[in-house]
Amino acid sequence: MIRTFTTSITRRLPVLNHVRLYRALAIESSCDDSCIALLERTKPNQPPTIIDHAKKTLHSADVGGIMPTAAYTYHMATIANMCRDFCHKHGISATSPPDLICVTRGPGMAGSLSSSTEFAKGLSVAWNVPLVGVHHMLGHLLTSFLPQSSQQPHANPPQFPFLSLLCSGGHTLLVLSKSISEHEIIINVSDIAVGDSLDKCARELGMYGNMLGRELETFINNIPQIEKDEFEAMNVDTRIGNKYKFRLTLPYQTPKNGKFNEGGIQFAFAQFLSNIQEYKKKFYISDRSSGEFDEKTKRMIAYKTQEFVFDHIIDRINLALKTHGLRKSTADGKLVGVRDFVCSGGVAANKRLREKLFRDLKFDEIGPDPFKFHFPDLSLCTDNAIMIGLAGMEIFEKLQLKTDLSFTPLRKWPLDELTTVDSWTNVDEDEVNRVCKY
Repeated sequence: MIRTFTTSITRRLPVLNHVRLYRALAIESSCDDSCIALLERTKPNQPPTIIDHAKKTLHSADVGGIMPTAAYTYHMATIANMCRDFCHKHGISATSPPDLICVTRGPGMAGSLSSSTEFAKGLSVAWNVPLVGVHHMLGHLLTSFLPQSSQQPHANPPQFPFLSLLCSGGHTLLVLSKSISEHEIIINVSDIAVGDSLDKCARELGMYGNMLGRELETFINNIPQIEKDEFEAMNVDTRIGNKYKFRLTLPYQTPKNGKFNEGGIQFAFAQFLSNIQEYKKKFYISDRSSGEFDEKTKRMIAYKTQEFVFDHIIDRINLALKTHGLRKSTADGKLVGVRDFVCSGGVAANKRLREKLFRDLKFDEIGPDPFKFHFPDLSLCTDNAIMIGLAGMEIFEKLQLKTDLSFTPLRKWPLDELTTVDSWTNVDEDEVNRVCKY
């Protein structure tokens, strides 16, 4: 039996003195979340109002992770009914359609993407409204443009050019964004994404749940402070440096692989799982008949692993700041003018990562002015349709592009190739004005 987790957010709209506005219906299903959102924009160059957002998530903990075929079946059984109920709730129909449809085109799992892209095409034809196929990571990147309802209620949105750490279960990138359409990947990942690594490490430690990275964070947060202090002071450079014989190092630190590789500066997270597996096999289970970690050892491994995963992210970004900054003679000036730093994606919800970024990033490498940090609301860090609607509205208005109905989902779609893929269609000024009733 398929079990789901359902969430819904509804926000009351302010009373408006005019009716010159437009609404966008957005759909997201790139992985295991079926998401729908309705956004409304009343003024150009202002963030839209979030009217409502709904999400249902495939329960995959019992099978050890997300299975693409199960996710495809789940979305096929969920999206249409979910959209019908959502539209009925908000009075959306063929006689009162939204003005724009936005749907995730990629990157993601092909089956999951196709379930919503084909449905969105049908809505576009039936309602005779334009459709925008949105890049999933662009959605994450733009979430900080939305008003902060909790942590930073008065913060201004980032200004181009800005840097973004996009960290999720499927991607880990440091991106320099010069505009809505111009994105340069400063650091890519060479193996698996940080969220995937944390999930697998948590599973190897015996944790259970639909979002294992969050389970790991909660587990670590509940460690007594006296133990955290002990683990923090523990030297794991060598196995003989601690009573647990546990060794852990940052990737790309040895002379053999160096700080750079052929692809430039990169992240790497696969070794954190293999490190736990090797330790369990060679240095732990061989001494214990049960084959399971005792509770304190489990807490130590969890704490040190999460710390080193995030330290690796900090180390790589600091190297990029030094390489591309302004103050060093070796700098190429690539980051001239950058004064904002965004962290978004599912892993960006981890409070320890936010603390370490704020504390340990060496922004003095790029110039004397203080940096402004932007962290989206926790509810918008994980996959959602709100970000897809926002990105689609920006593409339609700022780039004057929509997507031809012949488009197909893109399992891989580099962010620096946002507008070079097929099926983009130019939108003339008349259509923009007809949709955006400003």
